Amino acid sequence: MAFKAQLGETAGEIYILLESEGALTTVQLKKKVNAKGDMLSYALGWLARENKIEFVTEKNALRVQLK
Repeated sequence: MAFKAQLGETAGEIYILLESEGALTTVQLKKKVNAKGDMLSYALGWLARENKIEFVTEKNALRVQLK
């Protein structure tokens, strides 16, 4: 699969997961999303750039949630 297609697929998977489960930590996302290497980070960056998600710091965890 081409990089851009894989990136879009991973971003979509993250979006659907956040939509159904609500805010998740980056650790939880890593466990639930089938993304290799830095793909999870790239996809989160893409969603943030598209203004679809926001990051919230709670205690020592970084949570990701839909806007």
